[in-house]
Amino acid sequence: MTKKTPRQMHVFKVVSRVKVPGERRSPYRVLGVPHDADLYALAAGIVGAFDFDFDHAFGFFDGKDPYRSGVKYELFHDADVQLMLGEAAAPSEAQVAISLLLEVVDRRKVMADTTTFLTRRLGEELLPLVPERLRAEVEAELNVVAADLLDLDDIETDGLPPGFREALTQPGGLEQMLQLYGAASAAGDTDAPVERGVKGVPVTEPFGRTPTWTFLFDYGDDWMFDVTYQGLQDAPPRVRLPRVLDSLGTAPEQYPDWE
Repeated sequence: MTKKTPRQMHVFKVVSRVKVPGERRSPYRVLGVPHDADLYALAAGIVGAFDFDFDHAFGFFDGKDPYRSGVKYELFHDADVQLMLGEAAAPSEAQVAISLLLEVVDRRKVMADTTTFLTRRLGEELLPLVPERLRAEVEAELNVVAADLLDLDDIETDGLPPGFREALTQPGGLEQMLQLYGAASAAGDTDAPVERGVKGVPVTEPFGRTPTWTFLFDYGDDWMFDVTYQGLQDAPPRVRLPRVLDSLGTAPEQYPDWE
């Protein structure tokens, strides 16, 4: 008979930064979670291990101070991604190229030519429907209507400095400008914090950067825990995960009775 392969679990030591009065050491819990768990499941396991209600937002941070960390995994980010699904994506290189080249052409002249075409097309579509007595007056107004539809008076022609506009007209100028745009975008991305969500993110992903992360639960009350990855182990048979494998100290009260 083939021996069944034991289940695997990831093990984390979670230390509260809040000590209960009268106890010398900070309370901790050693927690086992399924090998395929995500960061959301780890957060739920941590909160449950300290007998808290899982009723607030949270995140994992690579520094001691969550508000100054360079890398963060937050529930807020999952919500932001959902909100952004309907928003426009970052412009493609082709879209950037068109935006730059529009600074070179005489947009007023182009739009004036377009107004002439639109006036003619409006006349073809509308004039047959206009009573004879109004036709001449309506036809005279169509050019104004076409200009209003195209917002001809709102065209801005000073989006780029003159030197940039001149460079775009030279051979290879567009390619050079696109390279400058790409370099500026990359520099901006480097300076920004690295932000990810927690749902669907493998539970060990952050710990490849550093073995200990700050877990913050409930922004405002700022319950903080130091979470250290201790490796992959065989899970106890017939035990439901996540599970507290070891513990020390009394958990602080999430909602103390101040009366």
